[in-house]
Amino acid sequence: MQAFRHGHAAHPDWRTAAESLMTRLAAGGAAPVAGLGVVYVTERLAERLGDVATLLRERFPDVQWIGASAHGVCSTGVEYSSDSALVAMICELPADSWRVFSSRRDSAPDEVHAAATQVGATAGFTALVHAEPTTPELIESISALAARLDTGFLFGGLVGGSQPGSHQLADRLVRGGLSGALFGAEVRLLSRVTQGCAPLAREHVISRCSSHYIQQLDGEPALDVLLADLGVAAEVRESRDGDEILRALPSERLSNGLMIGLAPASRDRGIGFADYAVRNVLGIDPQHRLLAIAATPRPGDRAVFCTRDRNAARADLVRVCTELREELEGESLRVLGAHYVSCVARGEHLFGAPGAELGIVAHNLGDVPLVGFFASGEIARDRVYGYTGVLTLFVAPRESRAA
Repeated sequence: MQAFRHGHAAHPDWRTAAESLMTRLAAGGAAPVAGLGVVYVTERLAERLGDVATLLRERFPDVQWIGASAHGVCSTGVEYSSDSALVAMICELPADSWRVFSSRRDSAPDEVHAAATQVGATAGFTALVHAEPTTPELIESISALAARLDTGFLFGGLVGGSQPGSHQLADRLVRGGLSGALFGAEVRLLSRVTQGCAPLAREHVISRCSSHYIQQLDGEPALDVLLADLGVAAEVRESRDGDEILRALPSERLSNGLMIGLAPASRDRGIGFADYAVRNVLGIDPQHRLLAIAATPRPGDRAVFCTRDRNAARADLVRVCTELREELEGESLRVLGAHYVSCVARGEHLFGAPGAELGIVAHNLGDVPLVGFFASGEIARDRVYGYTGVLTLFVAPRESRAA
């Protein structure tokens, strides 16, 4: 198999941008191309997603397209957010090794996940998933879809940008729910999750919680544990005055926010911090010594306080790229194409310049075909993460050279 065709384009006029993109996609050769197409557009082109799909189908009639609009889009070494831009990749895979799926926002659970039971003659193995953030029981739907797959592994993200209910593309325009592509075992993938946060202290276990409140960590009042982790003076840690406590927090250390990473107790601890789903700490209750967080924790979950950190994010992205490169070299694999979903809070906001995040990927993995988008939640395995990047490679054995 050849490396996937890919391209990106930006222009105030949507048709000009689309034509430029298609010219890049066609540059891979004169032979007809067939397979799975992936296309993403920025919010400025969200209302034109259907028109873009029409042009793509006319130009590449043997390609079946999936995609969505998002906060921003990215390709090899570049990212776009405020521009009228789009990116696309054509994955030339065996016809019976993948299948497009979609579900309506109001679909029954069995109807939502029925597409995962079969990909041609092969059971579903993995899936690229686009999810509407307002889908009822979203987390449960993602978990249920993963359970239908042989590996239980999903990759993708929450799409639509700041326009809830916007259309997705799954061979045709669909609205809401989940959509994407299911892959059989013949489609070899390598994937990693990279964090944009760094732990502030050691790991804890949630002892008591209710709704989105954490009441106890390691059997101690949750607020007391947080203040100890942050090095707040003992006399202040006993205060019931919220303003006094807030003034005592290390403002410089928390300049990029205070978050908490959550991981199930049953999850393999060998994965490390990459397995934590990071959520915001919303507030404190000095009287009851509890914390409010943007999640619904469970007793027994592991928890660690953290904050966004540029240096840690760079180092972790280099780490996952290095791990992937070593796996490629160790198994004599080559990259056909790459898919990357990054949190909308990452990109230039975290890495300091437009394209810096994608530049790190290109520097460490080479100039591989890559497309992706910036999401309000990143999907990996059966969970929705935050502040992370999900990098997935389509790979194949290296072609042996004649002696």
